Amino acid sequence: MAKGQKEPARAETTSASQSNELTASVASGASRLAAQGWVGIALWMTLGLLLEGLIAYRAPAYLQDTQRRELFRLAHAHGTLFGVLLLLAAWCSDRFGILPRAAELALRIGTVLMPLGFLLAGMWHPEGDPGWAIVLAPLGALLVIFGAVALALRVREK
Repeated sequence: MAKGQKEPARAETTSASQSNELTASVASGASRLAAQGWVGIALWMTLGLLLEGLIAYRAPAYLQDTQRRELFRLAHAHGTLFGVLLLLAAWCSDRFGILPRAAELALRIGTVLMPLGFLLAGMWHPEGDPGWAIVLAPLGALLVIFGAVALALRVREK
């Protein structure tokens, strides 16, 4: 009889422990996404201010190179919007449950690679073509798409 009474208590303790681990895992994944989102917004908005400064001071290296301007603008816009995307992913992860680790990593890496590819391709490029780093942009886009689809499927499950 005493043995039967201990078993449910251990099962409840194990269940509570697993629930706490799951809650901690969801919170840590969401906090990583949110932290990267806020840092990304701050960095890419700072780049936007720098670009505005280059326009204000009529920097010839920036204004006379239309390819560079376009790629820098793409880096700034994508980086900032991806920061917002990471904040939304953190909110969804917190609200709907843990996001698969592969999807979280894909979102976090993809949101860095795509704008970084635009930025680096604009820094060093041959005449009329983007630089070699532009290959990072489609790779980052594929990772973001994978992460977004995985997140959508998670939300749909709930």
